[in-house]
Amino acid sequence: MEPIKEFTLSKKMGNQSLYMGGVALAMGLVLLVLAGNGTLIGFGILFMIIGATNRNLKIVKLYPQYLEIKLGIIAPKKLMKYDQITSFSVVKKTLELHYNTQENKSKKVKILVKALEKDDLLELDKVLQEKTDLEASNTFILTDVE
Repeated sequence: MEPIKEFTLSKKMGNQSLYMGGVALAMGLVLLVLAGNGTLIGFGILFMIIGATNRNLKIVKLYPQYLEIKLGIIAPKKLMKYDQITSFSVVKKTLELHYNTQENKSKKVKILVKALEKDDLLELDKVLQEKTDLEASNTFILTDVE
């Protein structure tokens, strides 16, 4: 089934691992020349690979009956129907989405606010307001989102 809308990882967050990898690689090369220890080179390459694969990561996919959240390239997918969602809000720079599983257990998913672009965050809030029958206090835009 094709998603209605997909929200990708923000450029700021996607490039963060690339920058860390570049710094670790440069420091590893300097340490290799000066001290003969190139341990940081491996970490630099690892972070650059993670950054390159996360650049096109689709964090949230919206479907007609449910939504899918995948927070990392190796993280498991979390599928939830719109009627399973019990609340959603912003708490300390994270988006918290509370939902009930098929076994009626309460779970929550946390997404960093800066992981989504501001326009994507507003659109996600609008879709969740429409698809869920929750009161108006459930929103991602009550606070000032950076």
